[in-house]
Formats: sequence, C-alpha cells, structure tokens
Amino acid sequence: MFDFRRLLFFIGNKIRRKKYRDDPSAFTLAREELWEADFSKPAKSRFDIKSESSYDANPEKHSLALSLWKTGCIAWVWTPGYSWSDQTIEAKLRLLSMGGYAAAGILFRMIDESACYMLLVSGRGYFRLDVLRNNMPFPLIGWTEAPAAGGDDSLAAETGFTLKVTACGSRFIIFINGIWAAELNDSSISRGALGFVLASYEAGPGEKDGGRYTARAFLDALTVDSRAAEVMAAHDRWNGSPAIPPERRFALAETFAAMGEPNPALVQLKKAWEHAPKRTQKELLLASRLARQLELYGEAGEYAEASLAEGPGPEWTEAAIEKAKMLYVSGQFEALKAYLDGAPCLCAGNPALCTLLGHALWNLGRREEAALAYDRAFELDGEDGLPAKNAANMYDMLGRKEEALDRYLKGGRAFLAADNYSDLGAIVPKLLSLGKDNREAHALAGKWAFGIEDWTAAEGEFDAAEDLRKAARPRPRKDPALLFLKALLVARGGKRRQAIPLFEDAVKHAPDYGLFRFRLAENRFLLDPGDPRALQDCNAALSLLESGEESFGWACNLAAQIALHRGNPEAASLHLEKAAALLGEVPAIRVNRAVLFFLRGSLDQALAVLESGGEGDPEGLMANCAGNLLVRAEKYGEADEQYRLALLRSPGNAEYLCNRASSLVKLERYGEADELLAQAHRRSPSPEILELISYVAVKKGEFSRAESACLAALAMEADHAPSLLSLGWLRTQASRWDEVKEILRHLERLDLTGEHAESREELKRSLENGVYRRVACASCGRSWRMPKFPSPVPPIRLYAMPPDELPAGSCPECGKTWCIGCAKEHLDGDGRFLCSTCGKPLKLTDEGLKKIIQDWASREIKPPAPSPAERPPPAPSGEPPAPSGSSSPPSGSPSL
Repeated sequence: MFDFRRLLFFIGNKIRRKKYRDDPSAFTLAREELWEADFSKPAKSRFDIKSESSYDANPEKHSLALSLWKTGCIAWVWTPGYSWSDQTIEAKLRLLSMGGYAAAGILFRMIDESACYMLLVSGRGYFRLDVLRNNMPFPLIGWTEAPAAGGDDSLAAETGFTLKVTACGSRFIIFINGIWAAELNDSSISRGALGFVLASYEAGPGEKDGGRYTARAFLDALTVDSRAAEVMAAHDRWNGSPAIPPERRFALAETFAAMGEPNPALVQLKKAWEHAPKRTQKELLLASRLARQLELYGEAGEYAEASLAEGPGPEWTEAAIEKAKMLYVSGQFEALKAYLDGAPCLCAGNPALCTLLGHALWNLGRREEAALAYDRAFELDGEDGLPAKNAANMYDMLGRKEEALDRYLKGGRAFLAADNYSDLGAIVPKLLSLGKDNREAHALAGKWAFGIEDWTAAEGEFDAAEDLRKAARPRPRKDPALLFLKALLVARGGKRRQAIPLFEDAVKHAPDYGLFRFRLAENRFLLDPGDPRALQDCNAALSLLESGEESFGWACNLAAQIALHRGNPEAASLHLEKAAALLGEVPAIRVNRAVLFFLRGSLDQALAVLESGGEGDPEGLMANCAGNLLVRAEKYGEADEQYRLALLRSPGNAEYLCNRASSLVKLERYGEADELLAQAHRRSPSPEILELISYVAVKKGEFSRAESACLAALAMEADHAPSLLSLGWLRTQASRWDEVKEILRHLERLDLTGEHAESREELKRSLENGVYRRVACASCGRSWRMPKFPSPVPPIRLYAMPPDELPAGSCPECGKTWCIGCAKEHLDGDGRFLCSTCGKPLKLTDEGLKKIIQDWASREIKPPAPSPAERPPPAPSGEPPAPSGSSSPPSGSPSL
C-alpha cells in the first residue's frame, strides 16, 4: 500500500496563502447557512482557483477540475476567508486515475495547508480520513473498502461518486454513494474552510487525455448546510440507526483493528451485532482478539468459545489458537496445558499451539518438556526463529550448552533470513559466550553488526570467523556471504581496490548469485569506468538476476552507466527504460537520463530532467549530478550553486563536499576548497580525498603539507596511483631524484591505464630531464646520455682503441664535441684528434664523457698480461720488488 504519510510529508504542490496562515482573523466567523457552490464563474464558487507548475485548476463545464502533471504529488484548492464549524457537506465528484493509482476528495475544517481534515476516495475502491496537524498527517481511518452505489463490492475508478460528511462538534458521520461508511470522534480542529483535493500515487502503464496528466478529478457539485438545527437533526438521525448496514460497521472494525485501535473496533462490532441476524465465526474471532488486547480475558474467552462452537470452518483453527492465547496471557497455565493436551492432533501440527504449549510448560517449571515443545514448533515452521530461541533458553537453563548453542544458531539463521535484527541482536551475547570458538557464531554476530551499521564490530567478528575457519581441520569452505559483506566494508572504507579480490572470491564461491556479481561489476566501474571486466560482470549479473527483482533494475541502471561511458547512448537508453520500469523515476534513473541528454549535446534538457523542488531529491543526488554536468560544461559558478543545494539536502556527504571543492579550485578559491576537503576527510577518510588535499596544498604553496597528505594516502593504500604520482611530482620539484626513481619503480609494478599511465610516462620524462643530459657529436649528431652531475672518474689506461660511436673529446676553444668516427678524419702529426672547426686538439675533460669511456673499457677489454722479457727479475731477498708497468702508454692507446 502506498505510504500516504510520506506523500504528505514531501508535499510541494499546494496553494499557500500566507495571510490566512499568519492572521487567523482573516477568516470570517463560522457561518450558519445553506450554500451551494456555483462553478459557472470562478468568482461565485468561493474557491481560490489558480494553477501552479505541478497541477492545473480551472472551471470546466460547470465543474471544478483539478489535474496533476506528475505522480507522487498532492494538490488542492480551497475557500480562503470562509469558515464553517458544525456542518453537513455533500459533494459529487469524478475521478480519472489514467490507468494508475489516484484518489480525490474533500478537505474540511481547514485552517491552512498544515491543519485540516482530509477525506479521500481512491480509484481502487477504498476511502480514508486523516487529520493534518503541523503539516503531518495522522490517520483517523485507514484505507477501508468503500461502499458502492447499488451495493456493488467495489468503486469504479472512472465514474462519479458522492461524499457526505456530517460534522457535529467532535462527532463525524461519513456517507459514500449514499451509504453509511464510518463514524468517529475527533476534536483536533473545531472550524475552518473547505477544499477540493487530488492525489496521484502511481503512474498508469499508458497515458490518456493526450498524455498530459497523470490524474484528474472533477467537483461537479458541492453544498454546505451549517444551520445548527439541521446539522443536529442529521446527526441524531444516524446516531445508532438500525438502517446502518452491519457489514459496514464490521469493515470499519477491521480497519480500526489493523490500525491498533482495539477499543473503537470492538465498539463497532458490538453495534453491528445489535442489528445483525447472527454473529459469524470471523466476527467472533476478531472480537476475541480485540477483547484480549483490551485485557478483557473473560469476554475474550466467551467470544473464542462461541467461535469454536460454530464448528469446523476457515477460522476454526485460528479460534483455537486465540483461546490458547487468551489462557496464556491470563496466566491460566494449567488450563492451557489441559486444553492443548485435549487436542493432541491439532497441537502437534500447529507451530503456534506448540509454542504456547512450551510457554505453559516453562511457566509450570517443566523445562525439558518445554524445550521439546519449542523444538517441535521450530520443526513445523523453520522460518520463525522464536521457537528455536525459546528452546535454546530452556537447554541453557538445563546446562546443556551444546544443544543450547545449536538452537541459538538455528534461531539466528532464521532471524537473519527474515531481516529480524532486533531478535538476532538479543541472542548475540549468548552466541558469543557459548560459541566463542564457533565460526558460525562469530559470523552471525558480524552479520548482525553489519545490519545495524556497527562497522567496527562487524569487521572484528568477520576476522574472528575467518581465523577460526583457517584453524579448523579439515578447513571448511569459505562463506560467500561473509566474503561479500567484508568486501562491502572494505569498499565503504574507501579501499575499493582491496575490495575487488574479496568480491571476486565471493563470486567464485557463489557463481550463480547475481547480487554478488552485480556488486563486483559496480565496484570495478567505480574504480575504473574503462575496465572491460565491469561490462562483463554486469552482463553476467543481468543474466543471473530475476527480471522482476529490484536488484535487476539496479543492474540495468549500472549497465546504462557503463554504456554512457563507452559512448553508446542507444544501449544506455534501453537499459534505463528497463530500470525505470522496475524502480520508477527515482533520482538515480533521472541522473542517468540527464547524462544521456548531456552526451547528446543538450545541457538544458539534462538540467530540466534534474529539476526538483527538493521533495523528489531528498539526498541531493540530482543536484550533485547537475553540478557535475555544469563542471563538464566549464560553468563552475553555476556548478557551485548546485553543489550547495546537494549539501543542503545531504549535509556532510563526502562526495558532494569533494565535488564542490573541485569546482572551487577551478574558481581559484583554494581556502574554501581546503576547508571542505578537511570536512570530507573527517567524515569519510580515503586516499582520494587526501590526494585532493595535496593538490590544493600545492596550489596554496604548502608543499610540505602536500607531501604529508600524499604519504598519509599511501599509508591507507600503498598502491594508490594518483597519490604516488603526486608524490613523484612533489619530489621532482625538490630534485629528490633517487626518491623519484623509487616511486617510478613502484608505479612500474602497477597495471596502469589511461591518464595514470600517461602521467607515469610524463614523470619518467621529467626524471630523465632532471637527472640526465645529452651531448651530441657536432658532425653526425650521434648523442650520449649521461648524468647531469657525475662523480669524478679516476684516471684509466686504455689498451685498445674505443669504437667509433664513443666520444673522442671536446674542443677547448669552441666547446664542440666529436665522436671518434668523425674525429679520426682530423688528426695531427702525433695522431691526436683535432677539432675540424678550430684545429685545436680535443680534450676528454667532461666527467660524463669520461664515464662513458670507463664503462666501455671495464665492460669490453682487460689489460694485457706483460711479456716474459718485460717481467722484472725476482727481487733479492729482503729487497722490495721494482714497480711494474710503463711510464707511457703503448702507441695508439690514449691515456685518461
């Protein structure tokens, strides 16, 4: 059923008249008159008939027409300045739901848009009455089947119906299509104006009326009789009248019971029986439940016995259960046991009766028998964890700890499957005390902590469960759900790259579970939109998920995002239609529609899709997207406005704070950007935020702080490529070349693509330019790479001519350098290399060029062994040997 309270909370499409809200004297005194509205001319109708952006209001063929442009919307027109207290209102209306779900009706005793009574009739044949106080709806009568003309069981969605309300003091009597529908007491508002209201909850599959409106309603006639005597007579005529159909009172009683109002429900039942030919088994069963809730146990027992006396029927078993409940809540445990012992066949096959038997036995001190009864109840209904929990309590009291732990585990599984975190949390202390060495106990505790968003406790329990799994022999299979939740925790901490292997492991152990594959695809895409594996995993998820599931809709939405990134708008459009069919026009869908329009070249259409008064974008998702698109269009000032709106709707959202900071950087407002990034980091620390902080610090000239931010980011994620690159550039500026080399070695180990790979190559070139220089031959252009600041090269002796491609030396006059291949064409008489320009002998004085020759010599040649003739004679005993070698190099061998 549609959440009516939520619809009214996000009301944005109302006619507001501030002077009536702020000045109660603007209303006339309560009138006593017989008045009929005349819609032939707006001035005669007393209604303030004006249209707004989300609806149209106008007279149409002697009727007042109200038409809505969108769903999830409510609108009204009213009679400001007129006030009635006691009154009988009669209205004739028509509702066109356009194939969707809509409701129309009247407002009465309306002080302003925040305080009134609202009576609605839906196109599906139900009515409700609410009182609005401080703009919040409080249901007085929930959705109840409406009486139809001619005694039909339903109300046609596109035909006329009539409403009649007699309001006498705090007493209201409601008629629909001339048939009594409800009565109640409420004294919230004593007097006020009238209004005509239309609400649209769901869109139809097709469009009518030219596709213009989602719902339409027409007020064809309206009369008000506020003459005190006439209103009192109308009230007295129907107060306890035998003409009221008993089935209408029973329908109202069922509604009150469903609303948790047992007293008015029982009153209506008793009034129905005053004029009903017979009390049915269903009515007696309901009366027994209501009396039990009111602690009228004697009366409840009488109704239960009367229901059972009707004999076997659809409600007979429920009546037996109701009698057992009445005996239990009234403390008649011996009688309850005797009653259930008297119907062993019924009790043995009914989980509720087995549970009640366990309660009786426990209160009688027979714990072992109670445990068996609870076990039987859980066998019959394994989806209800309460009998297992009760059995565990019994075994724990009996000192049978292993059986107690077994039942707590069974109950915990059932609670978890039903998303019942309240009852699961109640048994977590027992699970951990009895199962401190039990892997599943810690896993359940971790899943409970995850469900209540206690992330630290969840991580600790998951780690404990994994440690116990690893220690077990034989080692149990990994729990894919545990892997998946652990991956979500890691991703939530901003470490998506580390989360990927966990998602992959979960998929490996549950390959047919589509949700795991979808989350893997989503995280791949968020980490790197160009990753082809994201598309593969998304397609696999779509093939595994059921086409009617909500998760299938989100997978389609992701497929649309991937298609948009890959430049395939046609595929994106198809995926978005599938997603919208399941999810509706939620903000995430509208965001992707906007991106689709933007990529097709229409920023205006994209922004129009994202327009919202706030009620349709409670988390600021669309405002954030509008900011992103404006940034891409280089409209940074307008983008900042949108980011501010997003943050108003979701204060402290780290993503929005970072986006706004990025736009402020473009506007060169670095101080504001720095403050926003600091807020984002405090709320959700991540390497990405720290890298942005580093960038802003550089812009502010705070290089030391920038380096600290990069190091902090790398402490969180050692392989965070953007932070490694930023740190590399910072150290390049400081000429800390050895550290830059180490960073580049780290980056080489990473599989980088796109901008990161390009930035790595640029950093390499910067290192090359910062550490090395090139010297070229003045003739042939051959060049040599050498350090900019080489260490001194010790003197070396060559025993062979170096190859032509090595340097011969530089001219001391003109500074030109020549290779051996070019220099040997210009030799002097002694065979020395000469500069072909100046004719001066070349000198090998550059330490870098010397190092090139030294490296070649140490690699390619060894000094020759001396000949026997050149060997010195053995030194006489006690005399030192003569020095070996020659004082001059061999002919043709240069000495350095």
